[in-house]
Amino acid sequence: MGYTKSEKKVAQELFKLARQRDYKRLQTDIKQYRCDTPEGIWSLRNFLNKKAKEFDNKYDYRYSVLDEVFISFILEGLLYIHELKNLSKERQEYLINRTKKYVSDTNDD
Repeated sequence: MGYTKSEKKVAQELFKLARQRDYKRLQTDIKQYRCDTPEGIWSLRNFLNKKAKEFDNKYDYRYSVLDEVFISFILEGLLYIHELKNLSKERQEYLINRTKKYVSDTNDD
């Protein structure tokens, strides 16, 4: 299911919103780090390196994988179902159903 021109614009805004929220979380995490010892400084560096890799992998804006990216954003609490309202009804239903599937699959374990 391809993205229409109008959906691409909405998708860009949703992607940007999720990234902003993720950066806010990261800033909160950084503020909680104690850097008053050398170990604390190196621990922060390791944490940031790990986060940089996570961000590089998470923020993939190729349309071929964007639905899966949005599902992961919803599952992480970076996007909310009601924020999908400007996408097509078909895409909204797809994303909601896939999100529910992931949740039910993890609850079955």
